[in-house]
Amino acid sequence: MISWDEYQLLARELLKRSIGREDNPAQHEAIKAPVRESQFLVAGPGSGKTTVMVLKILKYVYVDNIHPHTILATTFTRKAASELNSRIINWGNKIRDALLEEARNQDQHHHLEGLKLDQIRTGTLDSLAQELLGHPRVLEEQATRSILMQKLIRDDVHRHPDLLNYLKLMGNQQGTLSLTGMCDLLLELKDRIYHDLVDVSDYQEKIEHPGARLALECLEEYQKELVKGQLYDFARLESALLEELNTGEVDLADLKVVLVDEYQDTNLLQESIYFHLAKKAVGNGGNITVVGDDDQSLYRFRGATVDLFTQYQNRIRRELDVEARVIHLSQNYRSTPQIVDFCNAFLEVDQDYQFARVTSKPDIKATRTGKGHYPVLGLFRRDRKTLARDLSRFINQALYGEGYHIEDLTIKLDKKDSSILMASPLEYTPHSARRFPHYLRHFLEEEGLEVYNPRGESLERAPATELLAGLLLECLDPDKSVENSLARLPSKARSNFHQWRKTARKGIILEEVRTEWKGIPELHLLELWYDLLSYTPEEDVVENLRVEALTRTIEQATHFSRFQGRVIPGEEESIQEVYWNLLIPLATGAIEVDEMLLNQQPAPPNRVNIMSIHQAKGLEFPLVVVDVGSDYSRIHRSHAYKRFPLDGDRASHLEDELRAYSPLGEPVRTTRDRAFDDLIRQYYVAFSRPQDLLLLIGLSPVKDGYRVDKERVYIPNVATGWDREARWPWRGLGNLFLI
Repeated sequence: MISWDEYQLLARELLKRSIGREDNPAQHEAIKAPVRESQFLVAGPGSGKTTVMVLKILKYVYVDNIHPHTILATTFTRKAASELNSRIINWGNKIRDALLEEARNQDQHHHLEGLKLDQIRTGTLDSLAQELLGHPRVLEEQATRSILMQKLIRDDVHRHPDLLNYLKLMGNQQGTLSLTGMCDLLLELKDRIYHDLVDVSDYQEKIEHPGARLALECLEEYQKELVKGQLYDFARLESALLEELNTGEVDLADLKVVLVDEYQDTNLLQESIYFHLAKKAVGNGGNITVVGDDDQSLYRFRGATVDLFTQYQNRIRRELDVEARVIHLSQNYRSTPQIVDFCNAFLEVDQDYQFARVTSKPDIKATRTGKGHYPVLGLFRRDRKTLARDLSRFINQALYGEGYHIEDLTIKLDKKDSSILMASPLEYTPHSARRFPHYLRHFLEEEGLEVYNPRGESLERAPATELLAGLLLECLDPDKSVENSLARLPSKARSNFHQWRKTARKGIILEEVRTEWKGIPELHLLELWYDLLSYTPEEDVVENLRVEALTRTIEQATHFSRFQGRVIPGEEESIQEVYWNLLIPLATGAIEVDEMLLNQQPAPPNRVNIMSIHQAKGLEFPLVVVDVGSDYSRIHRSHAYKRFPLDGDRASHLEDELRAYSPLGEPVRTTRDRAFDDLIRQYYVAFSRPQDLLLLIGLSPVKDGYRVDKERVYIPNVATGWDREARWPWRGLGNLFLI
């Protein structure tokens, strides 16, 4: 339709994107590639990979005349898919409008008028699977937990010592294992079986641990429940798509271009799907391009296998005889040179980690220009309260005041969002002890700053939950007769029910609600729920997010409830369903504000964000504070897995258990090495989020050590630059500017 030179000009003038060879050779080669060229794009943080994907897609449409409906692009999250689709249509329409004004003839004008960019398929792999399979009913994680929890409690399997021992072994867990923890481990086992294409019959034949057999029996019962209700979880959904691709039941006759983002977090099941799509696209004279960064692979605990990325060229050559051209997108447009240098140095600390990376990988290079290039800072204090107080003052002065002054340095940032990243944003331990995020919230609010931490409190403890769940209990089961009839009710659930009822009885709302619903022969749980919401006070965005998590759980429960969400007063079984499908999972911690919900709900502006590192993936902020040790005042085995693994994590143990029965074969790297690799990647993601300023925080012993008798003992910690051989090249953190 137009030439490459014309396309470059339009990109520069309309979209303000320079894609010439002299601007960024790697981006230029990635976007300009001919239709038949498959590519392997290794994209470092802040390298403009979304821009490359969008301009690559639009180049296929406007330069190569590829029809939009033959292009498919997948991303890791719904939010990323929405952003990709929005940018394709926005930029694509700008180009189309400009071309319409200059259309050379009637045919070209007619072609441009009929161009429908919304025919380009963008979405997650799961949304694609739903579309191709005819939109079956898919359960989210909260609902799958509820189904499995019912099976465990009703059959009393959750108390079986063999099952408990096996799950603790798989989870590498000492001490007690909660009911929710059991459900999570069983679901991880189920997902891993799907994701690694495990030969279950072979595994069943050879396993010796009696708890493993019980675990498989539980999962078999869970699967029967899904089949009976014609329901899918995400793993079963992807498996069904692969099956239909294998049998040729999915129509992909016109597919020509496949782009896959975040490929470093792909599993074997997904790779098999993508290779099917690639085979069709390449056969039609097109290509597959995958984009990702092995150093930012965070989801091995969800079944991802980073080796599929690091070995991608060999694997696609062997499977499809496709040569994928590797291009390294290494120019960083996000961060200052000081931050980029720090990130590069961090990756080079551990020499053994280099063997887990893409070969011949270049460092990322700082491309940003401008003022305000601050050193990487460190803030370490003797206790959590002092640390939280001083950090809050720093944030207020640096972002909202006249600047933070120390020695000859003045730090002044724009009044934009900041983010504090930590392994867990929970404000309390499971035993209700206060954690650093609790103190930080307190001192930030004292400084007059609003905080956004939707995962800071367990959902069952949140004020809105206590009131709404209490009202529900008092409306449906005021005399507790149904509650008392439930055999084997977990003690934690009973305790929370008691607390929720107390909360509901405190206000005047309860009698109004009872009066309104009294005498109705049948009601729908969702109707009652929405009515209860109208009685509750207007809450802030965090409470609304928590309420949304509960609402979605109720909506999902109608898919597998025998009564389909209907409640019949006096009909005990219909009320029991509400307990099993909503109230018991909620009371035992199985329902939470998950990442899927957070990705769909943008954070409110002008708040200090407290979030996990996983939540921050793909985001950027002017100021990023990374907690590298607010939990560590001494060396203790209980937190070794978070800072310096002594052995493998739960993902490693599951891999070791199942990979012998998978086409992947047993892992090459040791259990402990994989746990170390994951920690390095996790903190690399954290350190590469900031645009202007990176600040590391922790307790003083993390930097200085502590005394035992007359000896000084140091706390090994990957995040502060220790390698897995317990060497500390960054001893004392002299590479930081300490404040």
